[in-house]
Amino acid sequence: MVILTPGPTEIPNSVLASMMKTVNPDLDQDFFNLYNSLTEKIKKMINHEGSVYIMSGEGMLGLEAAIANTIKKGDKVLSISNGVFGESFAELAKGYGAEVTAVSGPYDEPIDVNKIPDPKGFKAVTFVYVETPAGLVNPIEDVAKVVKGSDALFIVDAVSAVGGMPIDCKALGVDICLMASQKAFSSTPGLAIVAVSDRAKSVIKKVDYGGYYMNFRVWDENLSKGIFPYTPAANDIIALNAAVDLIYSEGLERVYRRHKESRDATINALNAMGIKIFVKDINYAAPTVTAFYAPYNPNLLLEFTWKRLGIMLAGSWGKLADKVMRIGHMGYTARKEFVMQAITALAAAMNNYGLKVDMISAIDAINKAFSF
Repeated sequence: MVILTPGPTEIPNSVLASMMKTVNPDLDQDFFNLYNSLTEKIKKMINHEGSVYIMSGEGMLGLEAAIANTIKKGDKVLSISNGVFGESFAELAKGYGAEVTAVSGPYDEPIDVNKIPDPKGFKAVTFVYVETPAGLVNPIEDVAKVVKGSDALFIVDAVSAVGGMPIDCKALGVDICLMASQKAFSSTPGLAIVAVSDRAKSVIKKVDYGGYYMNFRVWDENLSKGIFPYTPAANDIIALNAAVDLIYSEGLERVYRRHKESRDATINALNAMGIKIFVKDINYAAPTVTAFYAPYNPNLLLEFTWKRLGIMLAGSWGKLADKVMRIGHMGYTARKEFVMQAITALAAAMNNYGLKVDMISAIDAINKAFSF
């Protein structure tokens, strides 16, 4: 059984093995030291100056915490919403009483930066770097140039990017960067990772959010005393630390190259099979996930690959659910052997339903894409 989805991902055995210990994170100073060391490693990975909080909860917790801590009723929020998660971000802001201006666009194209209004007067700009359901990368550098010079906070969902793609929070002016353990880190589900700048903290202090579990001020108050605000998911944090160490031991540049080559191999193999990629311009196709138009009923293809072959591929969400499938080449699975398994499983499923596949060309395309 192999999971080749865009998160949760297949997890390396060494990461799983690291969890096999009993820990009392409330009392063990060694664990607190490990937590602090891990946050420093993540800061370095994204070039962030500020705080990193590792919260017990799925990645969506981080998105909501970012809004809850910075937005009050009546605040104006500019939301880049050309995908499922961009639209969800906008709805979250509305749920906290924000007046949201949404900049929308087709799911299969990067956001048109020329359509983004002047962000002056907005409290925050929400932005999704990689729209996972569409396999789309949005132009973060161009959007950052628009946001810079305004007082708006730049809040970036980088959940399906960090660990597989570079992001320079300092250079881009990212105030809050959102991540999750189960994506390109290739660790266990259950951790929302939130990087918060000092500039964002000055806004957070004025908002004075009254909640507890998601409250960054509560986190700061407790961490300054050498304790956690509540018992953290210790074994998940230990696993994430092991996963991050694997990334650093391989080297960030090699990891990023491996993801790009996995994307290219997947796209070229699908093209050889006569399958159309969802994103119009492959220059904006994500290095961590490839979305493509299902060549047959996606539910039947996905059931066949999983139930008959033990290879889990993914469908998509929202209005893409009935027509788009996805292959995750994310974190640990961004390797030739996993891309090969995904493509051969899909080909077998297509063959089962009477669709002809040129597997020789597909395999050749995979082999040519990898340099190591």
